[in-house]
Amino acid sequence: MSVPEELLPLDAVRAVRGAGLVQALNQLLPLGRKYDLLIRLLNGRHGLLAVPFGGHQAIEPAAWSKTIATLLTLGTDVVPEFSVLEPLCRELPAGHLIDVGANVGLFTLALRTASSLPIIAYEPQPFLSKLLRGNVAYNRLAGVELRMVACGSVVPLDAGTKAPTAAQSGGAGDLEAEVKSAQAGGVVKVPVVTLDEDLAHLEKIALLKIDCEGYEFEILRGAQKLLQRHRPLLFVEVHPEQLVQFGHSTQQLLDLIAPDYDLEFWYFQIGRHAAKWSRTLEKFRRPHPRRCAGVAEMLAASTSVPGPAQIYFLGRPKRPA
Repeated sequence: MSVPEELLPLDAVRAVRGAGLVQALNQLLPLGRKYDLLIRLLNGRHGLLAVPFGGHQAIEPAAWSKTIATLLTLGTDVVPEFSVLEPLCRELPAGHLIDVGANVGLFTLALRTASSLPIIAYEPQPFLSKLLRGNVAYNRLAGVELRMVACGSVVPLDAGTKAPTAAQSGGAGDLEAEVKSAQAGGVVKVPVVTLDEDLAHLEKIALLKIDCEGYEFEILRGAQKLLQRHRPLLFVEVHPEQLVQFGHSTQQLLDLIAPDYDLEFWYFQIGRHAAKWSRTLEKFRRPHPRRCAGVAEMLAASTSVPGPAQIYFLGRPKRPA
């Protein structure tokens, strides 16, 4: 299912002002996203800005000044997990790269930097999907297909459901209303597919990446045929608390995958339950991957207070018996 032809006004995109100034100031005083006030002063609150991101330009609403400041001060470290995946992507010889939960497209941009293999990116939230499409178009990425649908384990009879991360979009053609509505959140009905059915036509899938805020169990349950047939490399963000909200646990997620995959576990930062001074110091450090010794350590970390805010598992297919 293709993304609807609702396009961002890319001809009105402006280069972000003050990028070099913010980066220089951050070298002297690493305040990170707190430079949003300077970004707002130099660029205003309206329209779309092109922000340097690796070798690309990330299109962001000017109103998202904190996000823009973070992009300028962290660069590609905004998606620190990609440092684990990047060398593996460069070695993948053939097949599609599947990005489930693509958001505005930063991970998709990173994938294209690391590999020339074709990409299929899923993002159900209407405004985020529009930004994703804008980022692909603005950077003229070749071989990227976008699908504005949610992924799950079953397809409802009415072909739609309340997607776990979908928020109401504003009126068509009203960029500022859409930005505000996306920030406010909410729920919207979107089409749902299983990866088994939606990707049944592909000859080879090399990578399956999932980041869907606790819905990862349902997505993987709807991809069992895909995993058996293609045996792709897996890279999944685990959301222990959100998994519970959808009726599952981290252990159930592992039980679903472990029989066919050798798993590694990684995390990058402390969680929101840490002391305020610890969280503040963490924001000033460049994120770096920390590998868990095994399942027990990961499960302990997922329930600890404070615990990692981001936990990932990397799955390598086991050799056939």
